[in-house]
Amino acid sequence: MQKVTTEQAIKNQIASAEMEGFRFSTEEVENVRKCLEGKITYQQFVDRVLKNCKRV
Repeated sequence: MQKVTTEQAIKNQIASAEMEGFRFSTEEVENVRKCLEGKITYQQFVDRVLKNCKRV
């Protein structure tokens, strides 16, 4: 079985969600990437998502 990189996993999941009609901003994708790479904590990720939801 081939090892999947974080970047490949993100792209695969975005493509899957887009087939269902979801769209993601560059900021949203970057927050996911930072969380998966350990640059921000999961709590920081959740806080950013909630902050963005409140802006809408």
